[in-house]
Amino acid sequence: LELVNNRLSGSIPAELGDLSSLTTLYLYYNQLSGQIPAELGNLNSIQYLYLGNNQFSGSIPAELGNLDSLWSLSLSDNNLSGSIPAELGGMDSLSHLDLALNQLSGPIPSELGDLNNLYTLDIFNNKLSGPIPEELGSLNHLNRLWIQSNQLSGEIPSSLKVIESFRFCNNQLTGSLPTHLRTAATDFSGDMDDITSCYEGMFSDDDGSVHEIYIEQAAEWGITQGCADGRFCPSRTVTRAQMAAFLYRATTHLYGAPDPVDEVQLLDVATDAWYRTYAQWAIANNVMRAPGGDFNPQAAVTRSDMAEMLVAAFKYLSASPEAQDLFSDVAGFPDAAIRAMEGIYDTRVTIGCGTAPLRYCPTEEVTRAQMASFLTRAIVFDEVLQPLREIG
Repeated sequence: LELVNNRLSGSIPAELGDLSSLTTLYLYYNQLSGQIPAELGNLNSIQYLYLGNNQFSGSIPAELGNLDSLWSLSLSDNNLSGSIPAELGGMDSLSHLDLALNQLSGPIPSELGDLNNLYTLDIFNNKLSGPIPEELGSLNHLNRLWIQSNQLSGEIPSSLKVIESFRFCNNQLTGSLPTHLRTAATDFSGDMDDITSCYEGMFSDDDGSVHEIYIEQAAEWGITQGCADGRFCPSRTVTRAQMAAFLYRATTHLYGAPDPVDEVQLLDVATDAWYRTYAQWAIANNVMRAPGGDFNPQAAVTRSDMAEMLVAAFKYLSASPEAQDLFSDVAGFPDAAIRAMEGIYDTRVTIGCGTAPLRYCPTEEVTRAQMASFLTRAIVFDEVLQPLREIG
């Protein structure tokens, strides 16, 4: 059952728990509220349960611990409170657990150490307190542990094993990073002897920017390498040549490298231009246009352009089926552009540029910082549906 980005509101009916043969329940990116029904613990066949990016409140039902077949559980980015139920440690098949960006409090249950198949554990940006349980050291397959921005205290257990990625900062932890974890720190650029330090990132000129997390993520995915000398130049305008490169790398990150399209001829793109391959790909795949054979590589990309490019480039982003009159400042734009702008708003790739009334600012030129935010959110939205692609 997939109801992603449908503007659903209200609560989840308890009767949903009667669907005993349901294997997938995706309710991501809606406006659902109220408590998560305990009856969902009756979904004996469920493998993927994604309720993130909504407005759920109250506590996490302990009954979810009955879901023996569950492979991935995401309740992130809601308003959930109370403690993490110890019963969640009973989900024998669980590989991915994401409870981040809520208001959860109390200790991390030691029972989570019983999740022998756990691969990722994301519980950052909550109000969790107390020590990191020694029992988490039993998680031999743990690839990612993100527990930053809580109120955790004490030392990092020496038994803890993380294969690749961890975040401990913005807590009240003491001591130093265990020696064996230092060899796993493939994405840690802070002081190894200071576990309070956070990931500092690749660039020196994006600190404090509201786009910083997206800029650094785009760099981690290989979408951008910055502008020069360890800088990102976040305020520079993005050109069409640069945008073609960014989109090419973003989609390659998701879907793999595309086949060459050397047959595409562009009158204003030299054969040795650094962006030639990207421009050819963009035109061949209808991501960008070249009327009369002119690509206009140095022309600026506007926010309206960006919306149409994203909808064209990503498989699971789509324009609104029909214009909904969401924005107050898009009159006179082609219907296709308006529907693209509304489509990426519906998926939270953008939140617009102003409210009361809601505005999109379609003619504004896109900066490199904004580009990073657009692309990173688009990739995250597309990856939400990856399990559906895997199971058909």
